[in-house]
Amino acid sequence: MSDHSSIHFPSEEVLEHFGSQVITSLGGRINQHWLVKCRGESLVLRLWSKDADDIEYEVRLLKSIAALGYPVAPVIEGPIVLGGKVWSLFPYLQGDPPSIDDPIAEQRARGRLLAQFHADLSKLDGFGQRKHWRRCEEILDDPTIDRLLTENERERSDEVRILRWHLNRARERVKGLQLRNKSGIVIHGDFTPWNLRFQEGKLSGILDFELAHWDHRIGDFALSWRGKYDEVVYGYHEVSPLDPEEWELLTPLWWAGLIESACKHMAEGTQDDGWIIKKLMQRSPLMGKTFYPGYPY
Repeated sequence: MSDHSSIHFPSEEVLEHFGSQVITSLGGRINQHWLVKCRGESLVLRLWSKDADDIEYEVRLLKSIAALGYPVAPVIEGPIVLGGKVWSLFPYLQGDPPSIDDPIAEQRARGRLLAQFHADLSKLDGFGQRKHWRRCEEILDDPTIDRLLTENERERSDEVRILRWHLNRARERVKGLQLRNKSGIVIHGDFTPWNLRFQEGKLSGILDFELAHWDHRIGDFALSWRGKYDEVVYGYHEVSPLDPEEWELLTPLWWAGLIESACKHMAEGTQDDGWIIKKLMQRSPLMGKTFYPGYPY
């Protein structure tokens, strides 16, 4: 098989090694997954896309979270290099995503669940920062961001103007917070409805730890709140109250991650599909008065 086709379907070598048969593709944003029949049961075969350090971090994390009693999928076999790529076999977590017929109720419940999950994640030892990840204070203090914005000012003038406006305000809002002295925990990174599974009203699966890393605990609001789903934050606050500095950090932390993503595109000479700027311009009452001049909200 060619390299391109092997991304979309495991080779015979891989299937023979694991003694498995593909049932269907499960897709994936970063890593690729297939539902396979193996050893008389349904399991998940993963093709990893990251390097060894990143893979080792996630494998250890899943094992540790499973030991806490949570329904996650620790590695059954692997990681192993086959055909020049890294593969692993995982359990298949049964269940359905939470109903979003009542989005407010779903968000509140997810926020409460996230607070409970964080209480246990804070007990984990031996997990520093995941490779290629930074907390927001490191992003906002990075002079490389200013250089990239200046270098791209002519070709991407509108984008750069929006990015710089939000960067400056994020920096203003974190002044005096002493963020580098703040403790952190390992966070999930993408605590969204599509990454949760339930059976008979009980949590049966937490999926997708591809974005898990060490951060401020409210770093988990970046993709669970997204500057839009306020009830997630309020639900969390019901179980584990946020202090005033955390409320203040909520918006600049979200913006910092978006700005970093945009600057990575600039460094690589690529362009996203507009998602980054769209999310950067998203407004929520939790942000306070942060209206971009002339933007038609």
